[in-house]
Amino acid sequence: MALADFALVVGIDSYPGLRPLKGAEADARDFYDWVTDPAGGNVDAQNAKRIVTTDFAPLADSADGAKPVRDHIEDFFKMVNKAAARNAQAQQGIAAGRRIYLFFSGHGFSPSLDRSGVLMANATDDMPFNIGAQMWADRLYDGGWFEEVLLFQDACRQHFPSADVTPPFFQSRNPPQDPPRKRFYAFSAKSGLLAVERPLANGHTRGVFTSTLLEGLRLGAVDAPSGDVTTNQLKVYLESNMQKKLTDVELEDADISKVPEVSHADPFVIVAGRPGAPRTNATFPVELRSAAPGKILNNDFEVVAENFTGPPPWTAKLQRGLYQYVLPGGGTTLFKVTGALDASQQPVVTIVSV
Repeated sequence: MALADFALVVGIDSYPGLRPLKGAEADARDFYDWVTDPAGGNVDAQNAKRIVTTDFAPLADSADGAKPVRDHIEDFFKMVNKAAARNAQAQQGIAAGRRIYLFFSGHGFSPSLDRSGVLMANATDDMPFNIGAQMWADRLYDGGWFEEVLLFQDACRQHFPSADVTPPFFQSRNPPQDPPRKRFYAFSAKSGLLAVERPLANGHTRGVFTSTLLEGLRLGAVDAPSGDVTTNQLKVYLESNMQKKLTDVELEDADISKVPEVSHADPFVIVAGRPGAPRTNATFPVELRSAAPGKILNNDFEVVAENFTGPPPWTAKLQRGLYQYVLPGGGTTLFKVTGALDASQQPVVTIVSV
């Protein structure tokens, strides 16, 4: 019998002891919708746990009574451990499942380059109650609880050297190396920097990282011509497109992360291409503005577009990647097609001016 997939999705807006957020819960709800969608993450709802601020309404006035707290998140991991025990008893190995998605949106911190914590609703400046999201992902991966571990964290990663990340309560274990395990971690901010939420589509506040992430997962990061959404393409998509959602002021702020931190990007398929599935984001519009028409070469120096006719500007449709526009006289202009989408989810036109 095939092992099941699991998902933990956490979004915290209300922090009575800290500054409240506006988009963390909405981000979590959007991700949960994707991860339980048969056309998306395809995780059975009975194995997916969503924990958001309004689950605990009415909201507390003080940090002492604020929820969710760490116990609510740890209850999910207890369920995972029970699943592993059942599989072992049924002689299906020691894994709890095939794949796990971990998604966290809220306030966060990073006491060092290799550690990252997400603050719970009852956190304060002097009592930073937290969950060690990255440490949990590492423990589940290292101990073989899952064959594939995906971690997405939309939270700031300011350095607080005096604060400790709460470690997992699972004991370490050394599983067999077969089947080989894989993982993919993506953080909204590099260590020491801030993440941003701001009004995006329809004026609703969202995390710029989560908004970009879901665009990528919903075929923006498709690998043409297979139609698969892969970790390789998702990494490129996140690194190329998150900054396009930042304002000019945010782009100039040295404390704000312009690109996400992607680590442990093992190559594997996140969403397999389906026969007949729409692939409208596999190619993207390019507008060429030059005195004379040239030709476009890809990164392997192969001609992918030429023989443009009519008056300028000329247009082309290209897959995501690096290109060069070569003019008849020999001039060359390098450009990149990132596959960015605008607020209405339409592809942004890449303009090449010579």
